[in-house]
Amino acid sequence: MRRIRQHVNPLKSDLLEIDVPRVEAPAGLALEVELGSAEAHFLMDRARADAGVFAVGIEIRREVVARANRACAAAGLGRVRSVFANMSVDMPRLFAPRSVRRLFLNFPDPWWKSRQHKRRVVGPGLCGDMVQALAAGGEIFVQTDIFAIALEALAALEGEPSGRLRNSAGPWSFQRDNPFGACSRRERQCLDEGTAIWRLLFVGT
Repeated sequence: MRRIRQHVNPLKSDLLEIDVPRVEAPAGLALEVELGSAEAHFLMDRARADAGVFAVGIEIRREVVARANRACAAAGLGRVRSVFANMSVDMPRLFAPRSVRRLFLNFPDPWWKSRQHKRRVVGPGLCGDMVQALAAGGEIFVQTDIFAIALEALAALEGEPSGRLRNSAGPWSFQRDNPFGACSRRERQCLDEGTAIWRLLFVGT
């Protein structure tokens, strides 16, 4: 089996011009989206926990998208779909304004080296795209085990200029737990190892 890359530079030129589909939920279902969905474990949990959810994962590794979609089909989870796209640039084309009930960003790549920090996805640009896609009363949930990333995400969401976001834990505060009945592989690993997880939950207006 060919080895799948664990980290992909979202600024590579061939990943800035992906032909992406418009994503909409079927009638009667609420659209929930995970950005950087990997094997879609989190989304599969969400679909099992809530029969009213159409769960969509955005993933930049084409091979992982294909594998996740095969796994969901085998599990009989027709309400879970992974899409090959680059969240750094493709959000406005993927989702109509105010069409997504929940957006999840679980354990984004840290890109440790200083010269790689520009590759980090959490920032004002992505936050603006998320707010544009978020339905009124919708939620943005972010979690990471890296405090520096948590602070960057907190600053970007608190400073989002539209004024449409409210921190559910109070200004400049972290969410205590994960209320969504779903776990990514990295979250399970952190829980097993006792690693601290920093969580944010913002509500749209």
